[in-house]
Amino acid sequence: MRRWRMLAAISTCVALVGCQRSYEQLLNALPLEGQPVPTFALPLLAGGSISSEELRGNTVVLAFWSSTCGASRAALASMAELKNEYADRGIRVLVLADDAAPDAVQSVLDGAGVQLPVALASGRLASIFSPSKRYPWSRGIALPSFVVIDSSGVVRVRKIGIER
Repeated sequence: MRRWRMLAAISTCVALVGCQRSYEQLLNALPLEGQPVPTFALPLLAGGSISSEELRGNTVVLAFWSSTCGASRAALASMAELKNEYADRGIRVLVLADDAAPDAVQSVLDGAGVQLPVALASGRLASIFSPSKRYPWSRGIALPSFVVIDSSGVVRVRKIGIER
């Protein structure tokens, strides 16, 4: 259960959030609980692509992440443990990297010694996952953030940050 605490912690990578916002404002940049996950199709770091439709049938932890965020990098080991421990129960972990450079993402994964499936959002996380939630003060989704999607594609849990 220690890995699930990572999802329950409330802390942010303030440097990438861009401005001081309340936790509620940060949380509201994520897809809403009880609603279907927004439709997306993204290339995978390892080749090929993944879409929201392909995730149906599994419980999925989407990790909004960036190789340039220290808190995101710190979460890698816990995400890998989560993936490994719960894979046999049908729970998938998918990292959505907001990086523009796939080489930077691969370098961080290699340096951490983890293997995770990574989809490349290339600066489009906010436009995919909160397109109608653009506020004047908004500078995107806080990183790292996590969304748990049930097997029917409905968002069940939204969390920001990692346990320190």
